Amino acid sequence: MLATLVDYLHNARVPFRLSSYPSAEDKPLAGHVVPPGAILVETRLLAVAGRAVLATFPAGEDVDLAAVANVLGAAATRASTDELPDEIRRAGEPIPPLGQLVGVPVLLDVRAANAGALVFRAFAESTYVEVPYDDWARLEQPRVASFASIGELTAAEHAAQ
Repeated sequence: MLATLVDYLHNARVPFRLSSYPSAEDKPLAGHVVPPGAILVETRLLAVAGRAVLATFPAGEDVDLAAVANVLGAAATRASTDELPDEIRRAGEPIPPLGQLVGVPVLLDVRAANAGALVFRAFAESTYVEVPYDDWARLEQPRVASFASIGELTAAEHAAQ
């Protein structure tokens, strides 16, 4: 599947850097240095009004399903990879934020839209792709909105404030 991703980016004339850190060990995961001005992003496959959507947001955060529903005007839930073409489903996760490649629209959190480049994992925890934001946005034409959050404070965290 990685070859398909590389062909997709080459054919679209999108510059990219691919870094892979293969290891016989599952843990710890290889780290990747994110260049200045770039942002590491993650994806979640969602179902919105019966249609798959690929949500892309800053790494370490998560999708606020209520915010997605508000932006897109329909209830949003997490979806399984069963919604995707067989080749993509067999490739495994994480799914890269390449909606045109996997056949679904992309929703991008506004904070990632301010980066000079996006860095994301593609089909393996140890494979990273770096793409200039402008080239990625030209190719993917994402809908940009605010929908990601770090999460809610626990009762102990509220008390500490």
